[in-house]
Amino acid sequence: MSKISEYLKNFLFIIILLQVAPPILRQIKQQWVDSLEPKNQVALITINNTITSSVHYSKLLQKYFKDTEIKAILLKIDCPGGAAGTTQALAYEIAQLKKEHPKPIVTYSENLCASGAYYMASMTDYIVTTGSCIVGSIGSKIATQFKVKNLLADYKVQTVSIATGTHKDALDPFTDLTDQELQMLQKLTDDSYQQFTSDIAKQRHLPLQNKDSWANGKIFSGQEALKLKLIDAVGNQQAAVEYIKQNILHSDREIKFIKPAQPNQFQQWFKQYDDDDEMQFALSESLFTGLIKAVKKNLINV
Repeated sequence: MSKISEYLKNFLFIIILLQVAPPILRQIKQQWVDSLEPKNQVALITINNTITSSVHYSKLLQKYFKDTEIKAILLKIDCPGGAAGTTQALAYEIAQLKKEHPKPIVTYSENLCASGAYYMASMTDYIVTTGSCIVGSIGSKIATQFKVKNLLADYKVQTVSIATGTHKDALDPFTDLTDQELQMLQKLTDDSYQQFTSDIAKQRHLPLQNKDSWANGKIFSGQEALKLKLIDAVGNQQAAVEYIKQNILHSDREIKFIKPAQPNQFQQWFKQYDDDDEMQFALSESLFTGLIKAVKKNLINV
């Protein structure tokens, strides 16, 4: 039994060691290389998914803007947008952080920078996209509502809605939408659209009276967006990096990109990682370190 126990402990230790050793060695090597050849640090924030929460991106923006070692931020966007309030909040946060902690921030988009994602990009200092990137979709929309009251009636299904307020259930799929409610919802989207276009016009120095040419929900290729002054340059990611080197850092020195911490293998195995929760990440890291120490101790005592 002791031999089996010893074998299992050794096996577990080897598995953990194989997971831990490579990143540690890479980190040591990187620190040694950086000490010999100092690099300019540029933070890289990547947005690939529909934006439904501001927490994660807000933390990253605050962290990198406040870090004096980081000379610039590259915001890499391939995103259709997201919740109106969330993307607006992030756009305003970028603008506010630029005032409080002056630091250049550049946007690069390869395929898609639309709606709320473009809202965020417009607050940055420089926008680079590929020529075929989809840009724009500056507009406002309430999520599509399906009204199924008549369908349920066909199957003799009745629903009861208990609400206080005449228009509380305006978006209830089981009730009809009145003309007054339709006007109310249209006013809501119109107001959101007015805020959106006003901010874009101000940031991109565009005439608001001509918003139908560059807004109105229209989408453009990167080439068209450049002509409309929605972006600043057409190119690939290297073009954005070169802009940072030549116009911000004024140096040809190699750039070291600073990225958000990634979950270790232990966190991936047990799903103990939420990029919105730094405390949870730290706890998982401690558990992982503790597990390694425990295995080492047991191995030595066998």
